[in-house]
Amino acid sequence: MPAYQFSLLIQAAATALLFLLFVFLFQRFRRKAFSEWIASWACLLIGLSLLFALPALRQNPFLIPLLHGLLLAHIVFLLRGVRRFRNEKAATGPLELLWFIPVVVAAWWTSVGTDPASGHAAPVAILLGAGYLTAAVFFAATPGPPAGRVLLSLSFLLWAAERGLVAASYLRFRSPAQMPELLQYTNLGAMFLEMMIAVGIIIFLFEAGQARLSTEMRQLQNSDQQLREMGIRDALTGLYNRHHFNDVIRRELSNVRRYGSPLSVLIVDVDRFKQINDIKGHAIGDEVLKFVANYLSTCLRESDYVFRWGGDEFLILLPRTDESAVMQKAEDLARHLPSIPGTEQLEPGLSVGWATHQADSEFPRTLSQADARMYEMKLRGKKEREERERDLGRLSGGNRPP
Repeated sequence: MPAYQFSLLIQAAATALLFLLFVFLFQRFRRKAFSEWIASWACLLIGLSLLFALPALRQNPFLIPLLHGLLLAHIVFLLRGVRRFRNEKAATGPLELLWFIPVVVAAWWTSVGTDPASGHAAPVAILLGAGYLTAAVFFAATPGPPAGRVLLSLSFLLWAAERGLVAASYLRFRSPAQMPELLQYTNLGAMFLEMMIAVGIIIFLFEAGQARLSTEMRQLQNSDQQLREMGIRDALTGLYNRHHFNDVIRRELSNVRRYGSPLSVLIVDVDRFKQINDIKGHAIGDEVLKFVANYLSTCLRESDYVFRWGGDEFLILLPRTDESAVMQKAEDLARHLPSIPGTEQLEPGLSVGWATHQADSEFPRTLSQADARMYEMKLRGKKEREERERDLGRLSGGNRPP
């Protein structure tokens, strides 16, 4: 068997393996690109088979145009597959069938005056090389994992160079039999490059699968974190809820017993909240609660905890805060509340009770102490408002005309 035919046989075997690989991948992934590549390597496999049988069929006048048409169709299907590989949703339509026209024209043009003994002439080899070079550029520009893309791009780039060498050989020698023996084995290089393409596709899909798996794992972790946050956060204000308070207080009380660090608590109540709901509506009441929650959060340290305690009450834990500091914080929070939009003429305020936990006492007792101080402030504020309203009533009555 001549060296040229032997190398063709080896390349045909590699092409058959690559064809079977894309059949398997299409059955596994159902990507449109793989169906295009199945057609591409089927055309190449049939074309190589015709080249192998060319000495016995050279008298057939339709053989050379058919051979050239198959090799050019191989390139067209290859590039269509690359396009779909880059964009699975690439538009398709009946007009794409028009690619048959340039293939038929090029197959006829490259066949005119071609010696059947030369197999496929230099123009076809040049067109194949141009197609492989285009595929190399497309794979280099395809987004995705680098290793598979680099191997695919390099394989097609080398294959384009191999086709360029073949074209130059056909321009100098009339037939493969007249070429030097080393050039007759160029199809072995093509076989090796086809195997590189197979490995590149597998690596690309593996890397893409790993990247997709990592993305899904991150999404699951984020979803899990969001679920945990939803379990410990109040839906309206975004503050910690009462359920999470039970976990936090156990840890903080343990720190008090172990290290003797002070722990203080504030209980905050929104004054005139019921009037706001009755007069302005519950939507405004919700906005007031969110405003107060944001105000409390911005006025505290990162190590402090703010909880939605229930209704219009909030509880604040202040680790490593002694009695004088928590007393000052309670006064500051009550005094510096900004005007809340939508509550004009109602003047909502904050009543803040405080207490510092003692290591030898029960925490419910600390809460009761803070709660009592909060109610004491609320009653004091209510009396002051009533006195102001009476004074305003007397003034407006005194100025009334007779």
